[in-house]
Amino acid sequence: MVDMKAYDRMSVDQWALASMGGVLMALSVAGMVHASCAALAAQMSCRAQFRKPQADVNEVLWLCQRAYSLYPWNYYFSAFSAEMAYLMAAEANGEARDERMRQARLWCDRGLVQNKYVGQLRRLKTHFLWEESPSMAIRYWEAHANWQYWEPYNHETLAGLYAKFGEFDKAVGELKLIENFPSYEPTRRMIELEKKAWAELRDDK
Repeated sequence: MVDMKAYDRMSVDQWALASMGGVLMALSVAGMVHASCAALAAQMSCRAQFRKPQADVNEVLWLCQRAYSLYPWNYYFSAFSAEMAYLMAAEANGEARDERMRQARLWCDRGLVQNKYVGQLRRLKTHFLWEESPSMAIRYWEAHANWQYWEPYNHETLAGLYAKFGEFDKAVGELKLIENFPSYEPTRRMIELEKKAWAELRDDK
């Protein structure tokens, strides 16, 4: 007689092995698809960044959008796209400029969602925030400078923001932190220029 218990146990074991095999197969396929998408996205990004002669800005942004749709985890794509759109906005007028600035903001926000500590994206975000609220921009960059405290550029930038906002005591405080760096003297001169500009503004009133 057939041992039904042994048969049932074999059936369960075979089913478990088949299930595990199916899961492994699915993971393997998913991994290959993921890798293929990442490779294709990287190829598109390289075409956008390094093609000679350089592609038109609209084509560059289209390639970056395609790369992002394939692989939305590489913040270098977003940083490049944001900076490209922002720099090229200066060469445009009217609706074309507005569209490039919109793209710059879009890519900047995308990149910060991917990695909120990317320096160039945080600089760009600070610029956009300054247009809306200088105090908000200062608070945003203060947080970045506190996180990456030992980077002189962060204090140089913060000194500039304070000076533009008329908070010269805070600007001088940041200046002291970069006293032994090459950026000290240019930053000091910039603060003095801002002081003169504010003094002239008060005199005009």
